[in-house]
Amino acid sequence: MLWYAMARRHRKRFIFIRNAFASFGALLLHCTQAFFLIFRSPITIAWILTIGGLITVTALSVPSLRATRIAAKDLVVTFDAPPVWLDASLLTELQDLVRSHLAAIPVGRQGLINASHALESTGWFAAVDQVSWEDSSHAQVNATFLIPHARVRTTNGARFIDAMGMILPNREGRIVSSGYHFVTLNAPKHAAPQRPGLRWDGGDVIAALQVLRLIYDKPWALQVSEIDLSNWSSDGSLSLVTETPCRLVWGSAPGQENGLEALASEKIERLDHIYRDHGAIDRGRSVGLDITQPDRIAKIGF
Repeated sequence: MLWYAMARRHRKRFIFIRNAFASFGALLLHCTQAFFLIFRSPITIAWILTIGGLITVTALSVPSLRATRIAAKDLVVTFDAPPVWLDASLLTELQDLVRSHLAAIPVGRQGLINASHALESTGWFAAVDQVSWEDSSHAQVNATFLIPHARVRTTNGARFIDAMGMILPNREGRIVSSGYHFVTLNAPKHAAPQRPGLRWDGGDVIAALQVLRLIYDKPWALQVSEIDLSNWSSDGSLSLVTETPCRLVWGSAPGQENGLEALASEKIERLDHIYRDHGAIDRGRSVGLDITQPDRIAKIGF
């Protein structure tokens, strides 16, 4: 009886195991059939491979990009429409400045911010709008340069200012390419501002810039080499100095003429007339002229 009971128990266990293997086999068969049914379609295979590829590329590339640092020599930096007057050496200097900041840290937003702040601190720009990546090794700068309008000469040297009298930075090399004419404002009353971006003090500089606005579009403007401010403190007058050289007493600031002094528009008309008749506003002579008289041009010293 004992042997019979044990045999029945082993037979039940065997039947259970056999049924379990049969169920597992059936499940495996169904899964296999479903697998081949799905992958029988080329479109399904293409989609699966595409999605898998994108996931793999993203997983591999994002950490790599965040850790990338590009050597300065491998970076290309361009300025959007740099001004034609800008000397090539100064443009290269500014490009190198951007390269150094972008190469200092891994590629990312912070490097662009650092480069933008560095450009702003140079004093060459009215505004630095954006520094951005064009591709993995090319950065683009969108900025507005301060435009030199005149040169101011003191005993300490010459500095450029813009049309509003804001002083531009100084450097050892050239700032403006050769071939561009700038009138020099000579002997201002006040010294140069302490740093770039500040306005040059003094009514003499403001008056000279007002005169420049009146003459810059004239065909004879290139004949004017400087505006002399040395008499401003004593009598409030300016003088134009030509290449000949010849001194033409301009007088007061435009709109601030004294008594019977000719108006700025009348002075311009007289210079236009001389230029049409002689081809030169000083008639090609070194004799000084006073154009402040209400009815005529007077020779100085006669």
